[in-house]
Amino acid sequence: MSDKPTGAVDVGALAAPGTAGDDGPGRLDRVAVLCRTANFARHHLEVTVLYDANLTWTSYDVLHLAVMHRPVDTGVVAALAHVSKGSVTRSATALIKRGLLRRSIPTKDRRRSLLAPTAAGWALNQQLRAQLIAELNTLLDAQSSADRHDIAVLRHLITTHHQ
Repeated sequence: MSDKPTGAVDVGALAAPGTAGDDGPGRLDRVAVLCRTANFARHHLEVTVLYDANLTWTSYDVLHLAVMHRPVDTGVVAALAHVSKGSVTRSATALIKRGLLRRSIPTKDRRRSLLAPTAAGWALNQQLRAQLIAELNTLLDAQSSADRHDIAVLRHLITTHHQ
């Protein structure tokens, strides 16, 4: 399996709303294109920005959500990130070992686990967020070529989402 998504995408077909006659295959195809485009963007950002910080997208997301919602329950992080609680626990454990997060257990409900960033975690999140935004802007401003068709789809999705 290739690291880069390949193939042509009909950007216009992606944006076309479902019609009464297209209540299945067309919609499914558009969702598949959306998912592939999101995977392309995620992989690109992992390779270009997060790799140097020794993070995956999931571990970055756990750190970012802990910064944004501090302190935050691990179950809430799992729901917001759309990953399993086990994935949150694995990522949080690695981030705690690196001194980027700290875990606390509320006295009223010892079954819960709360995550909060350390000063180093907060600083890394701010640095990475700026780098991710810059890389995304570079990606979206790049000239589309045959092997970068997903850029056009991503640009179109972001544009139509904000209209």
